[in-house]
Amino acid sequence: MSEEQAPVKIVYSDKTDFKFTAAYEAYSKAFDGADATVKAALNDAVAKLHDDKMDYNYFYSTINQHIQGADKGGSFRRARIEGQRKQEYNKDERKRGRNERYR
Repeated sequence: MSEEQAPVKIVYSDKTDFKFTAAYEAYSKAFDGADATVKAALNDAVAKLHDDKMDYNYFYSTINQHIQGADKGGSFRRARIEGQRKQEYNKDERKRGRNERYR
């Protein structure tokens, strides 16, 4: 065999783990349109992630190197979500309602 076969995209049917599903979507996006050496590296990364031999931060830093159009110096960051407890929300709503009634 003189020619190398191009790596094939790995398919996992684990739909129960949301974090892995999101990581698999990033892998799939990076895999499409990549050359053979990058595809092999991506297959290795997703296989290690699936087998719990790699953590998510390192996986995303590896994937970000291969996503087309991504900033090479950037890293994966999560946006902070500001939330409010239900009790605090109801208290603020009652206060706003009182203020609107008596204006």
